[in-house]
Amino acid sequence: MIRARMPLFALLLVLSLPSLAFASVGEVSLLEGSATRTSKDGETVALKVGSPIEVGDTLKVAEKGNLKLTLTDKSMLYVAAGSELRIDDARFKGQEREGFSAFLSVGNVWAKVRKAVAGSSAKFEVQTDRAVAGVRGTVFRVDAAKLLDAAKPKPGKAAARKPVTVVRVMSGKVGVTERQVAVAQNTSRSKARAQEEPAKPKGPRVQVGGPTQVTAQQWEARFVELQKNEMIMVGEELWHSEAFDPSKNDDAFAQFVNKDPSSPEEE
Repeated sequence: MIRARMPLFALLLVLSLPSLAFASVGEVSLLEGSATRTSKDGETVALKVGSPIEVGDTLKVAEKGNLKLTLTDKSMLYVAAGSELRIDDARFKGQEREGFSAFLSVGNVWAKVRKAVAGSSAKFEVQTDRAVAGVRGTVFRVDAAKLLDAAKPKPGKAAARKPVTVVRVMSGKVGVTERQVAVAQNTSRSKARAQEEPAKPKGPRVQVGGPTQVTAQQWEARFVELQKNEMIMVGEELWHSEAFDPSKNDDAFAQFVNKDPSSPEEE
């Protein structure tokens, strides 16, 4: 009886194997040097061409290395040497994107985002400590770097470097939103103090003011929409946009992207 069931069991096992691929949201399609993938469970493996990528993975590219990912919807992500990128969200319905979000903690990412179908609200975001760059279909680059602090360093100490995010748009439009890092940190501290301090008796209710209108200057400090050949630098005390010359965007990472036969070009 057991022997009669074995072929059926084996058949069911084989049929179930393709379902494992549904966890993949893309794969490595080009690799120079070495890179690793650490899953949300903490397992780290070396990447190679064809390696699957899943939600929750943290990708680390070694120095002198470069990595290209092709997502399910055929959008492409190039990750530069020394970069660390975490895939936070990736949802697809068939070949169409429903949402994608990745966090760049350090390094450089160049993205060619496949345009969403008409009427779709699908988003594609790359976040850093300083900013969120969101698009529906375009080509752009995000650098999470550190710039020298303008303040003169103290004797015997190296010059400080402050985190800054640079977003460059090669085609289409990119909305860049400033991340309120300091606000988030202050909120966390307030919660910590609230847990440490004893609860105080409730006093009489006090009416607070309702929503207030935000001035144009305040809104501009939080969001900007960039177009082709425009860039912005976002830092703790920096919010500066300007035009840039794409021909001068020719560092080693740009050269890696441009020599790829399917490198990002305006559609």
